[in-house]
Amino acid sequence: MSSAGPVLEELGRQIEDRSRPTLERLELIRTFGVWASAEARPPLVAVLKDPQPEIRAAAAQSLGWPGNDEAVPALRERVETPGELAVVKAAAVRSLGRIGDRSVRALVIATIADPDAAVREAALWSVALGSLTDPTDRTAYLIQFAESRGFDGQSRVEAIRALASVKEVRVVESLSRILESEPRLKIALPSGPLTAEQTMNLRNVQIKDVAGWAAGGLGMLEARSALPLLLKTAEDPDDYFLRFMSVQSLVAWNVPEAFPVLVRRLEDPLPDVRAVAVTGLAKLGDPQGVEPILTRLSDESEDVRAVAVVALTKLGGPKIRPQLEALQEKEMAPDVRRALEAALDQLHRE
Repeated sequence: MSSAGPVLEELGRQIEDRSRPTLERLELIRTFGVWASAEARPPLVAVLKDPQPEIRAAAAQSLGWPGNDEAVPALRERVETPGELAVVKAAAVRSLGRIGDRSVRALVIATIADPDAAVREAALWSVALGSLTDPTDRTAYLIQFAESRGFDGQSRVEAIRALASVKEVRVVESLSRILESEPRLKIALPSGPLTAEQTMNLRNVQIKDVAGWAAGGLGMLEARSALPLLLKTAEDPDDYFLRFMSVQSLVAWNVPEAFPVLVRRLEDPLPDVRAVAVTGLAKLGDPQGVEPILTRLSDESEDVRAVAVVALTKLGGPKIRPQLEALQEKEMAPDVRRALEAALDQLHRE
């Protein structure tokens, strides 16, 4: 036994002491789950039969560390016990999915048909994203998970990102369905420079933007059948992350149909979208993109101005030298100045 053994034994007795406050017991149970050791297992298994469902659920969740095979029989019992509450079953199923003992895979798959959404989510997560995956059926379960609107958005995005590496027609069809029918998020950009807290909040929204990641997945799969849909979502009025991911996919495909969309996105409220649109127009190589991109030389974003300089050098050649020289006289941003120096040097040599 480790040196922490006596301490764990005492804390284990406190976990099993039903006279102690519930919140105190729950906190101890979570601590044991973080400890994730053989010494931590016995008291957690013991309270899997506690009269309080919140205690049973917390214990089931805390037992879900990889390789904790000794806890599998007790967790399995919670899943198979008639009348067990869904919150406990869901926690037990998800822990089985984390532990990775293949002997319970059939049981977990059977619970995908459970009437409770939380239990179904735990079961599908286990065989699509957890430690009970199997290459023979993983794609089918990933699709099912990704398309289940009631499930956690961040986990659905994880499923979509996994699907983006599977070049199959059924995957393209699934991501297209998601992109077409998924409710849009209304993401408002704060005015002015973003604070660290605002940036973090926006990132938290983005990692749950199912439609946005579906657009990105279709781009990675080069699913040209989704082109009409991406041309539409690239101009979604509410979800800027969806616009960004859609524009990024269109730019990667380098399709001429995207030209008018990219021109309009030069006026996008989000600098990242404007910058990608500029890059996309340069990549298309259509000289008609010069005039719209010239307007970006006065963009409030340094990044957009720098990208515009590079794009104009590629598209416009020597004829845009006067505009670049005029910008050089007043530009103060180091990155933009470096882009200007490189561009003018290149034009001088042409």
